[in-house]
Amino acid sequence: MTTRISGRYLAKRLGVSVLVLWVLLTLLFFLLKAMPGNIASLLLNPNLEASDLRALRQQYGLNQPLWVQYLKWLRNYATLQFGYSLRNAEPVVALIARRLPRTIVLFGTAYLINITVGTLLGIQFGWNRGSVEDKLGFSTGLTLYSIPFFWLAWLLLLGFSYKGFGFTLFPSAHMTPAFESKFGWLDFTTGVLWHLFIPALSLAIVGWAGNMLVMRTAMQEVLAEEYVWMARAKGLSPTAVKYKHAARNALIPVATQAIVGIAFIIDGSVIIETVFSWPGIGKLLVEAVISRDFPVALAAFFMLGVLIVAMRLLTDIAYTYLDPRIKFGESE
Repeated sequence: MTTRISGRYLAKRLGVSVLVLWVLLTLLFFLLKAMPGNIASLLLNPNLEASDLRALRQQYGLNQPLWVQYLKWLRNYATLQFGYSLRNAEPVVALIARRLPRTIVLFGTAYLINITVGTLLGIQFGWNRGSVEDKLGFSTGLTLYSIPFFWLAWLLLLGFSYKGFGFTLFPSAHMTPAFESKFGWLDFTTGVLWHLFIPALSLAIVGWAGNMLVMRTAMQEVLAEEYVWMARAKGLSPTAVKYKHAARNALIPVATQAIVGIAFIIDGSVIIETVFSWPGIGKLLVEAVISRDFPVALAAFFMLGVLIVAMRLLTDIAYTYLDPRIKFGESE
């Protein structure tokens, strides 16, 4: 049976995604307005005259009606015009463009590890339900799933990067070797992978368990279905029954968990980037909040939201490849 996604379904999903981003932008706008002071007061200095203050307010549109400021806010963010950083006068979009790919490298690596390892182990544990392997894997996963990212990150730093123990297997911070600005492509790739190991491992050790727990439960449910018993009765190999008939039909709950895992791991990426000084958008967000650089902080938060919404949309579309019985936007 072939599967297809109708244009109607895509239009609905895109509409919902746009609505979510609009709500996010509205909340960010009113959050900014609820903060004490404004951009003019942040730039205020003892020598600033009243005329300069008025000019500054006019420059940032702070003297306009609230609804006008809101419409300009929506227009600017829709066209990625985030303004300038208050800290270094650099365009915010340039900061985001430089930092976002680095976050995607960290987030994408950990996310793929989580999905792959968690799903495969969930299939194995669910297939051998009630065994020692299943009980041990379930207990281990549940324990790891409750560990905070930052606490595990510090443990890994002590174990692999603390010089006090007499060895340093992996670097403790940054994305590339310190005090070096020029790399060949091979040195650059090797350096990034070397620096990526501990941060990605910190996210993966915690994150894989969520997918494993969901997949394990789904596998245990489908093993009692008639089509699984029929596949066994036909004399198919255990591997074919496990993966082609049982695991494939158990993937729908895992896809739902993958959506939750997107926000979970991005939230963890912000913490991990701060711990390891990874130069991504999460660290940029923390730095902007500390320095009260509102244009950068709000733009960084918005782009993280865009990343989550985009991944949610792609995951919804991927449903059709997991279960051909699902019809998207088609008439019954």
